[in-house]
Amino acid sequence: MTRPVSWLEHDPDERIVRWGWMIWIAWGVIGGTLWLTDIRAGTGALSLVLVAPFWGLWLLWPVYRTVRRWWRWQSDGVSAEWNGSYYEFDGRQIRMLMQGDSIWIAAADVFDALDLHGRQRDAARVRQIAGRDGLVRPPGTRLLAFSEIGIKAWLDRRTDPVAHKFSRWLDKQVIAPYRKRQEIAADGGVESKAR
Repeated sequence: MTRPVSWLEHDPDERIVRWGWMIWIAWGVIGGTLWLTDIRAGTGALSLVLVAPFWGLWLLWPVYRTVRRWWRWQSDGVSAEWNGSYYEFDGRQIRMLMQGDSIWIAAADVFDALDLHGRQRDAARVRQIAGRDGLVRPPGTRLLAFSEIGIKAWLDRRTDPVAHKFSRWLDKQVIAPYRKRQEIAADGGVESKAR
């Protein structure tokens, strides 16, 4: 029998999170009780001033966790429509977005797969080779991506062996099968209408 998965297990630093919340609750209970005791004794304002930095730290933990969760949600939201559209090239995931006849390839993934750094990743320089419409943000996304024509133009100008290997992989493993699936789907639609 497997145990249920806790919401904390989705966090890479599960133990830190668990202990952080336990310390946060303990400080809230113990610190709150001591402060209420000081209020009853008439020294609440003075004790609040003396322990204000600790209460600030106490408030910092939920703020930190909220910001971290929001940041993760935002970063996942950038590529939400890309989820599940991954292909593998040499052990690296390459995000693909297929919308009708358009194929979009995440530029950051291509740069990582080709091990490009610095100026080689500059969008303006890449756009000069790939064309104005070759490196854009696809409709409805915030992620910079190559169009099918743009990546072919850009890869044709590259001389390194990895780029040629990537180009062959892209043609044989991604574009050709996708076009074949589209063709089959279109033929299936025509046959069903004929019946």
